[in-house]
Amino acid sequence: MLLINDLGPGGAERALVNLVNNVTRFRPVVAVLRPVLDLAGELDPDIEIVCVGPPGMAKSPGASHLPLSSAAGPRGKPRGRMLLELPGLVSTARRLVTAARERNCNVVSTFLNRAHTVALTGRILFDRNLRVVINVHEMLSDHLELHFSPLERWLMKKFISQSFPSAERIVTVADAVTTDLVQEFGLAANRISVAHNPIDVTRIMNAGRISVDEADCSGNTIVAVGRLVHLKGFDILIRAFAQLPAALDAQLVIVGEGIERRALERLIADLGLGHRVRLIGFRANPWQYMARAKVLAVPSRTEAFPSVIGEAFVLSIPVVAANCSDGIGEYLDHGGCGVMVSPDDPRALAEALARVHEDVELRERLAAAGRRRVKAFDMSPTVSHYEEMLALTAS
Repeated sequence: MLLINDLGPGGAERALVNLVNNVTRFRPVVAVLRPVLDLAGELDPDIEIVCVGPPGMAKSPGASHLPLSSAAGPRGKPRGRMLLELPGLVSTARRLVTAARERNCNVVSTFLNRAHTVALTGRILFDRNLRVVINVHEMLSDHLELHFSPLERWLMKKFISQSFPSAERIVTVADAVTTDLVQEFGLAANRISVAHNPIDVTRIMNAGRISVDEADCSGNTIVAVGRLVHLKGFDILIRAFAQLPAALDAQLVIVGEGIERRALERLIADLGLGHRVRLIGFRANPWQYMARAKVLAVPSRTEAFPSVIGEAFVLSIPVVAANCSDGIGEYLDHGGCGVMVSPDDPRALAEALARVHEDVELRERLAAAGRRRVKAFDMSPTVSHYEEMLALTAS
């Protein structure tokens, strides 16, 4: 059983879909904590999806029977409410254990922090024989800083430090994430393995060839992809775009949806950019927009090892990214296949975007380096590596 918060658009969510669709050594069941199912249509139709959230959310397996929610709505809870949510978390953990038993799943592989918490709580309280494999897709120290109050951060840090070692295996998406767990949470490095997110090269290339209306994406486009939330830093990107020279005649297209839409729309209007910046919402195929861009911008305030960078590499699109974590430097080979700038710095981001936008030779060099780099994340060997780890856990 692979457990995740939901199947809304996101890197961890797409990584789960890629893994589930390509594994051959076990029969996967997908479990979600809430029925946001934007990516469910990409799963093989034979894959069972079960929601272990509060009763009434969803009862029937299979994506076609689950009530569909949109990822445009809020994801995550306001700070300071964690203790109030503990009874619900315990109930969800019980439902998870029951669902795993009913389906003869002897391993639960978790994606994202809330899923880790639910599965480990289920193991501790309801089934000591449940085997848990944790997949860490966040820089957890940043995650706690951004989403939790000081008391909550202290409690979660204690929980992570004391409960993660009880898992059969801890898997991270990058060396930088491993370092974060060791240095910030005191976990033993020898208990942690690295398995990069797989990149479906063939699918992305084919999807990138699908045409789009020229009004949506012209040849002078800067593209960004991600949920419209604070940590993605799209407000920084919009402020940076406002500083680009008018002579570039560039436009900015942001692909994604989220709770920051109205704030970003106000910022676009305040800066007088309504004719050059477009928020086009969630797209099942973001690659058709990326493929026609001159640059992919990643302005995030925190990232672990964002797959959108590898997707840009597949499409030969140069990347300009905020150096918000060591995972960015790791993905971009420390600047060898992308331009890194100081985080939360609109001027530095604007200067880098302008340089890459104008310099054909630089764009070609970065694109070639990216194509070489993405071979390390090819689907088949990456999935095989992950399967092997799960098989060892299940045996």
